[in-house]
Amino acid sequence: MSGARRFGLTALVLGVFAAPAVAQERVYSGTEAQALQCAAYVSYTPLVLERRGLMSARDTQEAAVDATLILGSHVSGTYDQKRRAFEIALSRLPQSENALISEAVRRAGWCKEKFLR
Repeated sequence: MSGARRFGLTALVLGVFAAPAVAQERVYSGTEAQALQCAAYVSYTPLVLERRGLMSARDTQEAAVDATLILGSHVSGTYDQKRRAFEIALSRLPQSENALISEAVRRAGWCKEKFLR
């Protein structure tokens, strides 16, 4: 995924967290790191599936809302800290679309159960 596309996705997903803050480096671990990873899969995989004609634009938008809910409810920090961590989580997704989809399917149930209830 291109940097511009990732930035656009990040802005879409994290737009509701806008708040003035001083940027500080932050390291996420444990449940917050898992939430960031789930949010990345939840938000980016639908874009790949939509591009392949396997998911509607509306479903992709709903997934972006789900990712935003995960970040808002399960990840602490400022907007800038969350945005940077989310960008890193996106960059760590499998580069192959097929691998991305396979891994997202493998994680989907757990992510939903853990972060979207």
